[in-house]
Amino acid sequence: GIKPGCFRIGNTGGMLDNIVMSKLYRPGSVAYVSKSGGMSNELNNIICRSSDGVYEGVAIGGDRYPGSRFIDHLLRYNDNPDVKILVLLGEVGGIDEYEICEALSSKRITKPMIAWCIGTCASIFPFEVQFGHAGALARGDMETAKAKNAALKSAGAHVPENFFKFGDVIKEVYDTLVKDGTLVPAPEPETPKVPMDYTWAKKLGLVRKPANFISSISDDRGDELSYGGVPISQVFEKEIGVGGALSLLWFRKQLPPFATKFIEMILTVTADHGPAVSGAHNTIVAARAGEDLVS
Repeated sequence: GIKPGCFRIGNTGGMLDNIVMSKLYRPGSVAYVSKSGGMSNELNNIICRSSDGVYEGVAIGGDRYPGSRFIDHLLRYNDNPDVKILVLLGEVGGIDEYEICEALSSKRITKPMIAWCIGTCASIFPFEVQFGHAGALARGDMETAKAKNAALKSAGAHVPENFFKFGDVIKEVYDTLVKDGTLVPAPEPETPKVPMDYTWAKKLGLVRKPANFISSISDDRGDELSYGGVPISQVFEKEIGVGGALSLLWFRKQLPPFATKFIEMILTVTADHGPAVSGAHNTIVAARAGEDLVS
């Protein structure tokens, strides 16, 4: 499900362009419940073009025994003062839509509802058709989309002649509520800017891949190489030696003479990697650290 303008842990509104075009970045006044998750994208688009947009939308899934029912969400929407219009998109199979009919007839649901059950084309087949969802199969006349659409209309829902006029009916209801003052559209906020997709921008030559390795110490730009911000000519002029040069490269600053001499001593001792030299190296390092070789 989605709720525009709120924190989300997943993107169910499609690509970013579709989210902006369907105005899912801010809440509207229409709440819907649908069997099909895929049709939710189409509902977002239809509702946005026919009203001030979606307040909340839930797709309960097309299983024979879903985790929640139409009535659970529609009653919740009906009791929410921020929701002005209810939308139901059912389908062939099951009898959950008849609970909505009872709620409409008993005035438990009082807000205007636009409803349609998909699958009216099943009647043209000489046999029962199993559509994509597990529950999209009519096991009797009551479960056909045609029968449920007729029952919803009889109970007081706004049922279009066909799905192509679904958006037209939503717009008619919306315009009526705006005209009589029941629904006051909120001021439209600034539309968020959608950044260009990186792959597309790269093809257009607008961006390039960042460097995998960047040296922030040595710099060979310009006329003269520098170590840690010190021109190479000054490195030689000041005769800071190998220890001084390494202090600029490793520590990014000029270390005092005792430290640079220590660096040079370490380099001298480790120039030969023989066993005797490694022992001497360990002794010097340990002594400098104030430790002995045993502990």
